[in-house]
Amino acid sequence: MISVKHLDKHFNRGKKNSIHVLNDVSLDFPNKGLVVLLGPSGSGKTTLLNVIGGLDKVQKGQIDFFDHNISHYKSAIWDKIRTEEVGYIFQNYYLMPNLSVFDNVAFVLKMIGIQDKNEIETRVNYILKQVGMYRFRKKRSTQLSGGQQQRVAIARALVKNPKVIIADEPTGNLDSKNTLEIMNIVKSISANKLVVLVTHEKELASFYGDRIVEIKDGKIINDDQNTTLQDHAFSNDNTIYLKDLVEVSNLESKNLKASFYADSDEVLPTQVRLIIKK
Repeated sequence: MISVKHLDKHFNRGKKNSIHVLNDVSLDFPNKGLVVLLGPSGSGKTTLLNVIGGLDKVQKGQIDFFDHNISHYKSAIWDKIRTEEVGYIFQNYYLMPNLSVFDNVAFVLKMIGIQDKNEIETRVNYILKQVGMYRFRKKRSTQLSGGQQQRVAIARALVKNPKVIIADEPTGNLDSKNTLEIMNIVKSISANKLVVLVTHEKELASFYGDRIVEIKDGKIINDDQNTTLQDHAFSNDNTIYLKDLVEVSNLESKNLKASFYADSDEVLPTQVRLIIKK
């Protein structure tokens, strides 16, 4: 379990110019599930994510990372925890362009000291199959689409079997189709592992998050379990994603009639796609 208590952090930008980016933030995180940090740009959500993942430090407060109080750990110990126990997924994929898909993922295992070729091959191939990238394992990252590169980045984060995944706007560079596919993968990961995800998109948060923590001006303004998870619809561009509908294997009519309401006076697009998410 991860717990942070009374975190305070300032960014100093010269004399008498200090930004209070985290202001007395306290949170407890479960061992699994998708916890979404939601807020506008500059709210402090990414700074909090980086602190949880060991990429940044605070001036004041306590951080418990599973069985370790890491608030005042030296950098070398933090580096070891970060390398072995935290998986990272970023908006920019940060793949090594000169390496194949396989080698990008295998590199992580070598970093944590695994040298056995058979073990590396088994683990990398397994995780690539899980994210649908096994058949692209010999390609270089520059030959992949944005959605495919993010899948490789997810595989890279998962292959070392970390205790927690932190994801900073992982769909920020993706179109609506790839956004749905990547978030489906992230959601499936959270069934057995803690995923802490940052986004500014409310619909994305309420469609996928088990718990939504809203942050504004460095403070937590709302922290709730997502009670709308079972019946919420997520819309992106002209696509509406419907969740958890009862599956009907046989339809008497070839046509599907759908009723809807609009909460604005905007003109509806001429084409609307409905996708039922299983």
